[in-house]
Amino acid sequence: MSRLGKNIGFLRKQRKWSQQELAERLGIPRPTIAGYERGYSEPNIETLIRMARNFGISVEDLIERHLWEGEKRTFDRESGMKILAISVSSENRSNIELVDARAEAGYVESFDDPSFIKDLPRMFLPEMSEGTFRAFEIRGDSMLPMRESDIVVCSYVESLSDVKDNQTYVVVTQSEGIVYKRLKNNQTRKKLVLISDNEVYPPYELPYEDTAELWKYEAHISSQEPGLSASDWMDARMESMSKDIKDIKKLLK
Repeated sequence: MSRLGKNIGFLRKQRKWSQQELAERLGIPRPTIAGYERGYSEPNIETLIRMARNFGISVEDLIERHLWEGEKRTFDRESGMKILAISVSSENRSNIELVDARAEAGYVESFDDPSFIKDLPRMFLPEMSEGTFRAFEIRGDSMLPMRESDIVVCSYVESLSDVKDNQTYVVVTQSEGIVYKRLKNNQTRKKLVLISDNEVYPPYELPYEDTAELWKYEAHISSQEPGLSASDWMDARMESMSKDIKDIKKLLK
């Protein structure tokens, strides 16, 4: 059995798909899948691309790596390779699953469980029809002007080495839950520095080994009218607090 055949069989079983289900997703006959897995034949490049998209990994990983040797819940420190659970629409497009505030705790525990991911709400944005995306609901005010209940749509980051300083990411961790922050990548110390746009919240470090998933900001959805910038919000808040203090002093006289 070839390495590619073993990878196809492993990934299919990991997602609990039958050969018939995978064949239908790829638009090819079931015996062809059986042939791939036994090493009797190999898919052409178009089928490889569709297959990798369904499995949520790169074509290179599908061909080159020994994926069946074990699945990881966190980033491989060298390659960044990770088995990503995704769901696919009937049109063979990756869905954009929505992780709202209610689903956060469950997601932290089950982000690599295809059955959990399959049950998340889904959305579709025409301009994001190619690639692997996920949407997350914002909590709190640490990233103003992004506000509570806004939704950020993010693309999957395959490797920690792909993190670009001063850009924003959703970070999935076992210790901190799901956070949306601006990042700096300290590769020497093997830590990410998480920075809030709201300066009330101090930066803090997160070791590489505590990072389960990374998703890079691509767009956001808000039901609120455009608001103040973080600095303007702080100025308004300070002015309001100053007024409150003056009112309290008057009452104490």
